[in-house]
Amino acid sequence: MKKKKTYILQLEKDDPKKELEFDVRFNLSLTEKQRYKIMMKLLKQTMKAVKKHDYPKSPAIVSRP
Repeated sequence: MKKKKTYILQLEKDDPKKELEFDVRFNLSLTEKQRYKIMMKLLKQTMKAVKKHDYPKSPAIVSRP
């Protein structure tokens, strides 16, 4: 069984340029299949959160007699 590599970015101060460079390097290290797997996992998590925190349907209009 292959051991997965762990990528952790540690910076003393926020640096968007270094963060972007880190993300690009990480994504280039993945195969196409791995990228799709991650993308589908994130999509499922997002849909789960939307369903959990979505506003309920608006109440139906009730006519009075």
